[in-house]
Amino acid sequence: METPQLMSKKQPAGITPKKLTVVEQAAHEIRQRIRDGRVVPGQRLIEAELTEDLGISRGPLREALWRLSGEGLVTIEPNKGVSVKRLNREEVLNIYAIREMLEGLAARLAAQHINEGDNLKRLKIAKNDTVKLEHSLDVTSYMQANEAFHDTIVILSGNEQLGDLIAQLRWPLFRIQFKQVLTGSGSTSQSVKDHKDIFNAIKTGDPARAERAMRRHICHSADAVKRLNDPELV
Repeated sequence: METPQLMSKKQPAGITPKKLTVVEQAAHEIRQRIRDGRVVPGQRLIEAELTEDLGISRGPLREALWRLSGEGLVTIEPNKGVSVKRLNREEVLNIYAIREMLEGLAARLAAQHINEGDNLKRLKIAKNDTVKLEHSLDVTSYMQANEAFHDTIVILSGNEQLGDLIAQLRWPLFRIQFKQVLTGSGSTSQSVKDHKDIFNAIKTGDPARAERAMRRHICHSADAVKRLNDPELV
């Protein structure tokens, strides 16, 4: 289990958010609405409503929507407008295959930097936050802790461009991951077990072991997707 942008609503301690432009602020807010389920896959996004809600003009809004289209979050069709993108099973599994490679690399790099500064302490805190919520019924809090654990590893990797790529791939999957935790028997326990394995591998400074542990973790999430019914892949 895992889960978007490193500059999402909950950033790991010590990270200072950059000042966002009007376009970036609009794109961020629409991402959050998609992530939180305030707008759902297939739902049309009405420009007039968004400009009023966000307090911006159509120009910046349209640029934000084109950015989100490039990220695979919305679909823009001539004469039909903008809608939240639906993902089929093949698309979801393709994203997980790419994430397996990229997040495996992040874990490898994090293991190489784990003895620098307070990196180990930060990773331990992030891991413990997921452990505390293993048996909690608060799915949203677990998802946030889970995301923070993955974000921390990406940050410790020291590769900002890698983080941007991983973040872009996570956003379309958030609602699916939420559903996995909500409905999947034992999925949270498996996630926490994987987090412990990843933490132990990175802690020892073993890059190869850390990469294997992370890739195995991502594969477990992909396997959970295969068990979901097609109508749930939205």
